[in-house]
Amino acid sequence: MNKLIAEFIGTFFLVQAVGYAALTKSALGGLAVGVMLMVMVYAGGHISGAHYNPAVTLAVWLRGKLPKSDVLPYIDRPIVTGK
Repeated sequence: MNKLIAEFIGTFFLVQAVGYAALTKSALGGLAVGVMLMVMVYAGGHISGAHYNPAVTLAVWLRGKLPKSDVLPYIDRPIVTGK
């Protein structure tokens, strides 16, 4: 459960950074998003693996480093938080 909470927090801050970058239309918006992703990977990567993109989850699963039971909760997380 701690893994999913870390993923939720990381995704929340990443989506917030993207939203602020889009709203401000700053030339440094991409850098802000990249820095936020870096911070979230360092902050939560050791807990959850930092799968903030479903493509990362799929790639890790295909390599055999993620149990099949963890794939759906990681990928389904953005859909659940969007309700």
